[in-house]
Amino acid sequence: MLDRRTFVLGAAATAALASALPAHAAAAAPASDAAANPRKAAGVFLAPDGTPLMLTEQNGQWVIVDEGGSVRITDGLTGADLVDVTGDGGTYHAVGALSGDPIATIWESTDAVTWREARRLHGVRSEFTAVGGGLAFGSVLKHERASAVRIAARRTPSGWSTVPVRGLEWTDGLSATAVAATPDGWVVAAVDVSGTVLHTSRDGVTWTSRPRLDGVAVRGLVAVAGRVHWVGNEVVDATPLTGVLDGDRTRPAVPRDAKALGLAGARSGWLTGGRLITAEATR
Repeated sequence: MLDRRTFVLGAAATAALASALPAHAAAAAPASDAAANPRKAAGVFLAPDGTPLMLTEQNGQWVIVDEGGSVRITDGLTGADLVDVTGDGGTYHAVGALSGDPIATIWESTDAVTWREARRLHGVRSEFTAVGGGLAFGSVLKHERASAVRIAARRTPSGWSTVPVRGLEWTDGLSATAVAATPDGWVVAAVDVSGTVLHTSRDGVTWTSRPRLDGVAVRGLVAVAGRVHWVGNEVVDATPLTGVLDGDRTRPAVPRDAKALGLAGARSGWLTGGRLITAEATR
């Protein structure tokens, strides 16, 4: 099932967005009927012990699933329509909107199981679509939840606060798909029908465009050993791809139908056959 809020690209990239999630299972039980109930995944992250996990919706509940298929039900995400998730040290962040008439919201957790609402916008139809490195990006929405105006929030010691963004105005019609902290600040990705546009910032406020990634829909970014790695699917035929900014792109060792979920530390996360698999992302 294509879910626009999970990974917005446009009609030309529909194949790259399709995703299927495992059927509902009891906590800690293998998800043997994985493909029975296609829904959506918010993304991948690392558990406190370093295990890659997927945050996914099953039968109206958000659960975390490991590569073995074990499922654990979360608490505090009732009514959440999640789009992205990340880990930041001992804190986890998930973003999206409250269900119904969407209201952009950020949730936090210290264990990825019990969540609390950390920030909610008011007064406009909106949603957050990408989070990483203490920054969350989203949009004020127009008809059919299409992006109209960019919004951003930054995490400080006192909590999450909205911040202005400059230099991204021409991407207001695109939804951000990934953001990551780098040694020099941050990098954010947004996807159009031809590929991925990228911007960098030193302060999280003023953004500068950098060379785009044509032909690929980026779903995750991470800085490792001074290089920014990305993961995504080819726009035309949905081939799984990984690469390094200003470097080569490669075909990861995952099935051809795998859909990119993001990056968890040094590993890329993929959805295939209704299950989570990961691959080395830092070659």
